[in-house]
Amino acid sequence: MKIEMRNTALLAAVMLFGSAGATHAKVGLSSQFVDVVLENLKPGRSYNLRELKGIPYTVKNRGDERVEVVVEVISPAKAELLPSYEAIPDPSWIQVSPSRVTLGAGEPAFSDLTIKVPDDAKYIGRHFQGVVWAHTLNTGFMAAGVKSNVRFSIGKGPDTLAAEEKQKQMVELNYELWPSALYVTGAKPGSYDVKKAEKKSLKLTNRDDKPLVLKVSAAPWAGSKPEGYETPDDVSWVKFVPETVTVDEDSLKDIKLVLDVPEKLKGKKVAFLVQLALPIGTVVNMSNRVYVQIE
Repeated sequence: MKIEMRNTALLAAVMLFGSAGATHAKVGLSSQFVDVVLENLKPGRSYNLRELKGIPYTVKNRGDERVEVVVEVISPAKAELLPSYEAIPDPSWIQVSPSRVTLGAGEPAFSDLTIKVPDDAKYIGRHFQGVVWAHTLNTGFMAAGVKSNVRFSIGKGPDTLAAEEKQKQMVELNYELWPSALYVTGAKPGSYDVKKAEKKSLKLTNRDDKPLVLKVSAAPWAGSKPEGYETPDDVSWVKFVPETVTVDEDSLKDIKLVLDVPEKLKGKKVAFLVQLALPIGTVVNMSNRVYVQIE
């Protein structure tokens, strides 16, 4: 089971009251237990976070008066749901013990959180979010509260699934971008269509039995500089057409290189890389090179 805890402190409320010249009272709660993410839970099992990973739920009285605090689990509002998660069907899936404490000024309290998913196969593969809400009692309009997220997956979590999907897409790729090095010999400042002027372009071959979609862009040179060439960090003047290339199965697609050469590069030789990426942004190749001589 994987557990991730984000430890950014969250101060829910700090309030002052009293008349001018009088002593001011402060009411507030905070918690270090802000966002916990778990995966690979199983139906019918119980998971106590303190026993598993030494993670208790913590709430602290940030005020200067003694307060009574209740800690309860609620379903998140629609606006509070994080991507890929659904609201916990029943808040009783998460038990808090103790759920009611009295805290002096500046005093913390620690509770156990136990998650139990009903023994039902329909929950497998789903991702749930609950909210732990600690709030003061009997403080009237001075009530303070702090909320924390508990997210858990019955099986692999959204981040793990996304990473596996990226890896799967990369493994399944079967393509070739040619040539490995493209030499442009007659560029000039301003617009320069390499295919039109020099009859040179990149060719992307898809050897797979299903369509291939890749994004093509220029990237600054990485590694040792090629002898005689400059390697500018700004390659925004380099465009590939089309920028998103779709190649049918067992087919080839021509990719044009169009330059908008800055005047400051006149008389120079520059080099950069060709970057291929999946539509979701994952870079899959940066080995092809372009060398440009500017008159």
